[in-house]
Amino acid sequence: MNTPAHTTSASTRTTETVRLALLGNLLITSSKFAAFSISGSSALLSESIHSLVDSGNQALLLIGLRDVGRLNDARHPYGYGKSIYFWSLVSALGTFWLGAGVSMTHSVQNLINPGLEEVTWHVWGVLGVSLAVDGWVLNKVVRQVMEDKPSDVTYFQHMKSIRDPATLAVLLEDGAACTGVLVAGVGISASHFTGNPVWDGMAGVGVSCLLAGMGLTLARLNQRFLLGQAVDNDIVKSINNIISSRSSIDSVASVQSQWTGPYSFTYKAEIDVDGTFLAAKLMDRYQKEFLSALNKNRLEKDLKFLLSLYAEDVMRAVESEIKDIEAEIRLVHPEAAYIELEPDSRTSAVFAIDQATEDVLEVRTREIKQLARMMKTLKEEKEASPNSDPTSPFSSEDEYEQLRADKIKRNEAFFESLKRQAKEDDTTFTNK
Repeated sequence: MNTPAHTTSASTRTTETVRLALLGNLLITSSKFAAFSISGSSALLSESIHSLVDSGNQALLLIGLRDVGRLNDARHPYGYGKSIYFWSLVSALGTFWLGAGVSMTHSVQNLINPGLEEVTWHVWGVLGVSLAVDGWVLNKVVRQVMEDKPSDVTYFQHMKSIRDPATLAVLLEDGAACTGVLVAGVGISASHFTGNPVWDGMAGVGVSCLLAGMGLTLARLNQRFLLGQAVDNDIVKSINNIISSRSSIDSVASVQSQWTGPYSFTYKAEIDVDGTFLAAKLMDRYQKEFLSALNKNRLEKDLKFLLSLYAEDVMRAVESEIKDIEAEIRLVHPEAAYIELEPDSRTSAVFAIDQATEDVLEVRTREIKQLARMMKTLKEEKEASPNSDPTSPFSSEDEYEQLRADKIKRNEAFFESLKRQAKEDDTTFTNK
């Protein structure tokens, strides 16, 4: 299956955002470490580790985004969309353990043995540049999220519904980066003006807690989707309504859905196809053949042959209807990359003709009326978009006879195999 166009465009836009954030973090990480080496500030070291971890996280996210665009294959029939959640989870754990852990360890040590030496203009310059770069990237991401936000939901409600961990990670990381710079700036300023290095250490602890909270938030998000989160209720209801609104479908049951990536999901359901609709669709095609066989006194001879062809065309009609349904669903929900519609199995063990034996006359009258309505609807649809069909499925009498002979031969072989299998089963049961 080809990657949907909307998936490619969304993934490309997210990739560009992550690359932009990575470039900004690489620029300011080296500057922060240089300023730390001059000042010995605990808060600045925490911020240096913060930017370094963010750079590593965004590099991992780029790996995941690369996989999102890969086509499904035999080993991964639902594609590689969840790869982004795996790499985002790895980055979230890295933020928590490496970023928060290392930063907190150094900050606590700094509280016990202060290491702040001198606050020079380099420190203020680096903090100012960091705030400007992170703020610019954050503003760009916020504007991108706002563009995708539906008009009837709030910004925070939209934030909760975001399935793209890369966008959310950049949003949280740059938001935390701006907050961290402010926290570090306040702590360093307090230590500079009071001469008490404890404030610098406290700012380092604050930045570490910020990193820990961000890591846990991202880990929780990715856990939900790696476990297989169901598709939003409004999307599922919309798809159910699309299917149920078709005249060919009686009911929809056993619905299952799951997000297979940030931009794709799978939908599975059992559908009860209306047999009267199928009969109406094939009536013009086969009524003449049955009547012709009857008028030529060959109905008994040709019955098995005609019924076999009729059954095959019933299945083809079902297949065609399912394709039309899938196309209509994807027209409204292009994220529906994988749609699996199966026949409803609840009544598969019962013949419809047996169900109609209690009140044959009433059922017969109802079915004939419904068949007439269906045929009228199909005729109107055909006139609206003409698609010429041959009046007979057979181009000549010779073709008819050849098809008939081949079909009867295959049917007889099939029935014989069923008889042999039944006889073998009876023998096995008797021996037991």
